Amino acid sequence: MVATFELYEDRAGKYRWRLVASNGEIIGDSGEGYTTKSGARDAIGRIRERAPDAAIPSFEDTHFEVFRDNAGEYRWRLVADNGRILADSGEGYASKHGARDAAARVRQRVTDAKTEELDDS
Repeated sequence: MVATFELYEDRAGKYRWRLVASNGEIIGDSGEGYTTKSGARDAIGRIRERAPDAAIPSFEDTHFEVFRDNAGEYRWRLVADNGRILADSGEGYASKHGARDAAARVRQRVTDAKTEELDDS
């Protein structure tokens, strides 16, 4: 199953990315906006480089964290070795298992994902 990185400009004029599975499900997003399109592209490059080797969960180098949010849902985030959040699930899951499976799908698909720029104008 192929996934696609979509690069787009949000309503606030910031650039963001999301990773979309072939069935249209968003399986990850940037979690933050970037002031330049090249900044968002660089972030996609860092995800491609680091996610395939990221552990679930681990607290060394780049890793996926699975956690429970304030609403009681489980989420994942990809954290760089400097503590910066590189990506997050963008949605909550009813179970920890669901969030871990979603993180594993991102890790498997991120290397082969193509990049697509969306024009929301």
